[in-house]
Amino acid sequence: MRLLSFLAMLNAYNPEAYLQMSECQKILGPPDPIHGGPPFEERMEPFSDFINTSPEHKCTIDQVFAKSAVNKLSALGLSRSETMNTFMVSLCGDQIQPHIHQFIKELLTKRELGEKWYREVLKVDFRHTEKDYFYKAVSVLETASDKLRENPTFPQTISRLYYIRGGITDYRKAEEWAIKAIRRAPNNSYVADTLGQVHKNHLLRKAWQFEDILRKAKAAFKAFKDVELKADKVEGREMVDLAGTASISVSFNNRGCFGFMQVAKIAFEKLSKVKSDPSSKHIFIQGKKMEVEAKFSFFEWYLAYSNPDRKSLEPVYFWKDIVLCYEMYTTKKATESITFPGLLDSLNRGLFTSKGRRAFFEEHKKTVSDLEGIRDYLKANCEAHLDDVKASESYILSNIILSNRMHNSPKLTPVQELQAVIHRFLDAEKYCRSPEFYLLVLLLFWSDGEPQAVQEEEDEEDEQQSTEDDWSANKTLEDEGSDDDQEPRGGPVLLSLDRLLDPDLQKYVTLMEEAFKRTKYAKYLRGRYLLPLFFLGKGSGLCKWIHKSKLDAIVEEQVDAELADEQGKRFKKKWKRINEMWITGDAWRLQEIQDILCPIKVELCQPPHIQQDHKMVYVFAGGKKILAKINVEPDDDLALSPVLFYLSFTIQGPLVFRVRYPPTTGQ
Repeated sequence: MRLLSFLAMLNAYNPEAYLQMSECQKILGPPDPIHGGPPFEERMEPFSDFINTSPEHKCTIDQVFAKSAVNKLSALGLSRSETMNTFMVSLCGDQIQPHIHQFIKELLTKRELGEKWYREVLKVDFRHTEKDYFYKAVSVLETASDKLRENPTFPQTISRLYYIRGGITDYRKAEEWAIKAIRRAPNNSYVADTLGQVHKNHLLRKAWQFEDILRKAKAAFKAFKDVELKADKVEGREMVDLAGTASISVSFNNRGCFGFMQVAKIAFEKLSKVKSDPSSKHIFIQGKKMEVEAKFSFFEWYLAYSNPDRKSLEPVYFWKDIVLCYEMYTTKKATESITFPGLLDSLNRGLFTSKGRRAFFEEHKKTVSDLEGIRDYLKANCEAHLDDVKASESYILSNIILSNRMHNSPKLTPVQELQAVIHRFLDAEKYCRSPEFYLLVLLLFWSDGEPQAVQEEEDEEDEQQSTEDDWSANKTLEDEGSDDDQEPRGGPVLLSLDRLLDPDLQKYVTLMEEAFKRTKYAKYLRGRYLLPLFFLGKGSGLCKWIHKSKLDAIVEEQVDAELADEQGKRFKKKWKRINEMWITGDAWRLQEIQDILCPIKVELCQPPHIQQDHKMVYVFAGGKKILAKINVEPDDDLALSPVLFYLSFTIQGPLVFRVRYPPTTGQ
């Protein structure tokens, strides 16, 4: 019965778990078959028919039967907690097997989001099956912590159980167990985060007096600062050979930075409600203001340039807490930011998919007048600081943003003038420039032209005629002295600077990639999905660059039409459907999106060129080949057709999206 209960507990929660036959014999005890004892199947009667033995001598139970057996354990006097404790005592000796260690860790610490608190902490559910389930859970974890003394996860989980429950004694115990976990993994920022969470929750729930608020906030700030420092010491996989690298992680742990913002927000709210010397509050707020601004600046570009992965977003509360904290300490509005990432995000505002709407802020769409005012302000700032490359970058970007909202705005600066602005900085300090700088270089100097058809049978005569028409249009408008080079007319409207200087775009793509690696972005955005910021469209001049918000607006309109008759949970359904359309590729097949994006011709690299986790292809600009990443699965065959290719730019460089034709097109 004991062995059956072990196997049932393992396989009920993990169908891949197993015990080796030798481990089963150890649990059964002597006499072993090799010493004349009865065979395993005979000793396990009447349960032997339920136990599967593989050729590798691994014993398992079918998960359906295992779940049924676990549900009946209590009736047989074998509770889940007692079974887990006995299992660890039986098999966790001095030389614990790695697979046993892993199975215990999965059963006791694997968190399942979206459930109640006890399910977020323990995969094994004691709540509905045992009295005093909290103490039973702690008892099991204490046994695991004692048997597996180098593993920090078990004391970390005990700490989490205590601070979630939240009594005064519980916080004291939560702190003790969090410190034990840190001692086991002194360089692990995720383990260190638990202590920050203990102090943050203690501040939130139990601090009501001025001095108590300051004391608990100070402890929480210190803990999250430790998280931040430890996270900063961890490098990505590409730095594995770097001397002095303490540890490697595929992603950066942002919990120290975010935890600071949460604690600052909680402390501000609590201090505003208690009676105390106003000057003391002022000193506290002013003492944290600069750091709040720095953290907001970090998250502004961090979230403007990336998502956790291709299929998910940060939690809803993430941006909400950041913005509220920033506005409390600075009295500035986050939506009025005109930094480079702030400008990039300005066209998202008002959309269902914007960070503000997800955080349930009342958010208004930026009007043409708003964007023209921003452009005028940044132009004046640029002219007043001619040697400030950041001022020039913001001014150029404000024109591109305004062009996306109103392509023929009289406030738009001609492309040639913007090219001249950035051209002043091209050769100076080129190895010190930011990825943003090279993004603008590529957007401004990327060649205009008709969409390059994907089909191989494109008519050369049509291409020649198009070129002649483009030249004729340019000549006519030049002669007339027209400044309206923003109207998309099927080709370049003015003779742009790239025709005169013929810049080496591949060089600037390479410099952008190097700038990304050299700056903070490679470190902090590693492991995250870099968002496409602009797509190549069918216009010319600034109009050829389509901000991602235009595509999101089209998808939102499509989903609204689909859910027009839905009631109740329409908000969640809308989020799910929008996400599905991008993940499945349905969004790319919308006619409205195909009408504005410009298909490009792509050439496979020979031999195949692979950069880290991406395949590489050649795209064409001004008749020249440019190396670009392509957004496909690693084992995907690029030669498969028929497909469309669309060009975008992330903060790292050009990124090509491959889109299969919809079956109904017949292509």
